[in-house]
Amino acid sequence: MKIAIAGKGGSGKTTIGGTLARLLARGGLSDVLAIDADSNPNLALTLGLSREASQQLRPLTRDILKRVTGEDGEQRTVLAKTPAAVVDEYGVRTPDGVMLLLMGRVEHAGAG
Repeated sequence: MKIAIAGKGGSGKTTIGGTLARLLARGGLSDVLAIDADSNPNLALTLGLSREASQQLRPLTRDILKRVTGEDGEQRTVLAKTPAAVVDEYGVRTPDGVMLLLMGRVEHAGAG
């Protein structure tokens, strides 16, 4: 099962997503994976990690992707590692057992 939560800024996406993930994990669902793709990531806090622990999360890096040329000559981007390897390398287990991945974070201001 895959659940995506979307909406405008300030509509409660992080709160709803984090609460839903925690309830699923507490309810006995194994392998609950939450991915924080927000430019201002706060899902770690919602999932019960401390502020210090959430600041230590390692965002996914571009080396998980690679360009390949198919038999048809078309280039496409694919995972360079298996999904399980990405989770093993970058995932952090939260207090309720949810595995959290962080897509990225804004480190500094710049031209955009």
